[in-house]
Amino acid sequence: MAGTNGRKTVKRHIAIYDMHYPKVHWPTLDAVLDFLEQVPVDGITMGGDQFDFECISHHTKGKPLYRIRGAYRKDIEGFNCDVLDPLESRLPKGIPKIWHIGNHERFEHDLIEEQPELEGQIDHVQQLALVKRGWKVIPLAHASAIGKLKVIHGEVLTGIGNQAGMYPSRKAVELYAGNVLAGHTHSPQQFTRVSPVEQSQKWQGTIAPILGAANPTYLRNRPHAWANGFVLVELHPDGNFNLNSIIVTGGRFAYGGKLYGR
Repeated sequence: MAGTNGRKTVKRHIAIYDMHYPKVHWPTLDAVLDFLEQVPVDGITMGGDQFDFECISHHTKGKPLYRIRGAYRKDIEGFNCDVLDPLESRLPKGIPKIWHIGNHERFEHDLIEEQPELEGQIDHVQQLALVKRGWKVIPLAHASAIGKLKVIHGEVLTGIGNQAGMYPSRKAVELYAGNVLAGHTHSPQQFTRVSPVEQSQKWQGTIAPILGAANPTYLRNRPHAWANGFVLVELHPDGNFNLNSIIVTGGRFAYGGKLYGR
């Protein structure tokens, strides 16, 4: 694809992390949809924890207050109606669509380990027909790639839960020995590592902002560094890239000299 200046144009990829449906920050999602209506992208990655799945989580076992009757089915149907259909309707046909399994989606497998008779019934990939809809599903703890950028969910960067060290972005660079984009810890962050023997060699770890609620009730208003937003990767023809962590404030953000959001 050539631009008007005679140079090959870059490709835009959007990465969305930690939506935790139904605990979505709806103004941020509206801003993303507004952007996609106006700016064509060449690829999309859902980075994991698209669902919260509180209704089947081991954290809520024995706590019926958090396990509303029919909640799993409502989550699947609601996500399809409120998120997936509107998102797909704004995407160009035939672009790469990557779906990472996050640790919250893993709650399905935890439940099946306890109740194997539910196998085949508790499966959001099957229920949403993701493969048929053109999504490439990446298992938990595996990576996809956008050019020279490795993309992971990020659960491997933490200990119990999402309790990470001070610099999960640094740990990402050290573990993967390259450029890494991750989510999971909900707090945007970047760390750059430089080769001590070849100064031109640099790698950066990035923790993405989130599309989920930045102050959910279970935090009980505790201080934290979570922030709403998404990631835009502009891919060069040679696999190099520019990565932009887009922070959405009050449902609005600026990119390329233009304001998006409602």
